[in-house]
Amino acid sequence: MLAKPLKTLPDFLGEAGYCPSCRLRKVACFCEHWPRVNNKLPLNILVHSEELKKDSNTTLLLWKALANCEMQVWQRTERVLNINVERAAVNTPLPVLLFPARIANAFQGESGRAHPMLDDTQLEGRQFLLLDGSWQQVKKMYRQSEELKHLPCYELRPDEHFPLGNFKLRRNQQEEGFCSAQAMALLLWRTGEETEARQLIQAYEQFSQHVLASRSNHKPVSLPDSWPLCLR
Repeated sequence: MLAKPLKTLPDFLGEAGYCPSCRLRKVACFCEHWPRVNNKLPLNILVHSEELKKDSNTTLLLWKALANCEMQVWQRTERVLNINVERAAVNTPLPVLLFPARIANAFQGESGRAHPMLDDTQLEGRQFLLLDGSWQQVKKMYRQSEELKHLPCYELRPDEHFPLGNFKLRRNQQEEGFCSAQAMALLLWRTGEETEARQLIQAYEQFSQHVLASRSNHKPVSLPDSWPLCLR
């Protein structure tokens, strides 16, 4: 679906002592812990180039862990999708923008058109597009990519039956917001892939431990053996 999906990650320009693959300090390297989540739901990620420079970016976790996932680095002058959205809408379902409700509602007003808002009964057979970046970056990507303004949206809301993990890797992460890994795990849960959702959240918790350890330049603390029980 993406016009130019990545085959390999852009070169990592980190300092000596960092792993070029997981992009964390070698003392907290996560490469031996990448999970394999065999999701059926197709996910496409459009990521802002600045996000790939951050250790707190969980898109890398999604791209490496999910079996059915493609990623493209957003460029203002390049196409986002390899389909004609106006023609595709007639014959096949359009991909769905995945947003928290607050952002989706704001985008409706900015685009000058009403995005169709899908509910849980309308998700079968759809592909999903996640815009990855800060709120400011995501708004820029949306405003400058005309194709995105034709797509329907799906509102992501917390589910009391599915805990999203305790870690926040960014101090300014908003209370109602999710990081990319949490958003995808919640979507998998909502679409019936409960085992895969649990696997992804567990991987996110473990990855978060490694990120925090990398920032302090020490080995990560192992999660307690009983931790996964909270997701059963």
